[in-house]
Amino acid sequence: MASLRSSALLTRLADPFAPTAGIHPESQVRMREGGRPWLLPLAASLALLALSVVGWVTSPERFYFAYLIGWLFCTSLALGALFFVITHHIVKAHWGIVVRRVAEAMAMSFPALLVLSIPIWFGMHDLFHWTHADLYEVGGPNYDPIIAAKATYLNTPFFVFRVVFYFLAWWFLSHKLWKLSVGQDVQPDADIPFKQRKASAWGIPLFAVTVAFASYDLLMSLDPHWFSTIFGVYFFAGSFWSGVAFICLMTILLQRMGVLRGVVSTEHYHDLGKWMFAFTVFWAYIAFSQYMLIWYANLTEETIWFSHRMEHGWQYHSAAQLGLHFILPFFVLLTRAAKRSTVVLSIMAVYILIMQWFDLHGLAMPVYDYLYGGHAGFTVWDITTWLGLFGLITSLFLFRLGRHSLVPINDPRLGRSLRFHNI
Repeated sequence: MASLRSSALLTRLADPFAPTAGIHPESQVRMREGGRPWLLPLAASLALLALSVVGWVTSPERFYFAYLIGWLFCTSLALGALFFVITHHIVKAHWGIVVRRVAEAMAMSFPALLVLSIPIWFGMHDLFHWTHADLYEVGGPNYDPIIAAKATYLNTPFFVFRVVFYFLAWWFLSHKLWKLSVGQDVQPDADIPFKQRKASAWGIPLFAVTVAFASYDLLMSLDPHWFSTIFGVYFFAGSFWSGVAFICLMTILLQRMGVLRGVVSTEHYHDLGKWMFAFTVFWAYIAFSQYMLIWYANLTEETIWFSHRMEHGWQYHSAAQLGLHFILPFFVLLTRAAKRSTVVLSIMAVYILIMQWFDLHGLAMPVYDYLYGGHAGFTVWDITTWLGLFGLITSLFLFRLGRHSLVPINDPRLGRSLRFHNI
């Protein structure tokens, strides 16, 4: 009955002249029964993570930094997807309803990410310099008055509590929105859109505060002397940029798998392209603002962070950020034609995901070189750990997505989303 109801609903809502006409909707809003698209990324991720174990044995400090970067990359995708969902609810946007389920499924990755954070707890002594007890011994040879003054905040029990709290908060918010969304598929309720907006209303300030403090704890505290009041916005910009790229890429791949054809159209890709272009500019604006304010103030506690990224080969990494993270995607995504081409968007989505990891690598790895010696560069363990974690999260995402309809079939604004057209 649910199958017939969803099929009839989509047929009724679709415009006779829209691409959905003439297509059996049920075959387009559910994955093929018995299909297991999650198996391939799962197998690949397990193989890559098995290789990464070699890196852990040979160089545990480097492995923990590589793991932290790969784990934060996956976390940033889930955060970007969650923000995509809550903003669409709060502003009553209808264009993105046909891709919202993709974002919702990715936003449900927080329980898995919390479990995957376990290796970080074992590597805290190698990752976070402030965990070393001798830094707090007054009169000792390694006493650090700056770090000691932050002991009330930077201590292991409180740090673990905060990180667990962040993920539980994100999990609670994403699960509430997911439950309302998939519940609407089987029991339509006119109050559900209001409940989703209500949850998103308190979810936005919760999201803003927790994401900011998570970036301080998990990235900024790697270098506990440094501080930046704009760093939380910087991390958010990269998270949403890459989150939208993931949504776009997965939607294109789903259509290649034979679903969502005639449901997600060029018009929807156009708006996803707009978001990718907009946050290319926004990230560059925040990155420049952070650099300009620190350069202008010229405070030693702040400039030291950039000094570490202007030596030992990291100056080339930093320079590449300008050209590869901003200039290239800016000009590629600038035109209307690029935003309406699935070929261009799929290439740029993959490129943006790579650049998000590249950015996180530039934020964290110079600390490793500063603490343990070395120069800018990549190891095979950096790549295998990153792609292994990404493949694992992607396989869980596809498994979760395959258990429900690929679109919220009973959303009262679905018809408007199906007929959406850019002006």
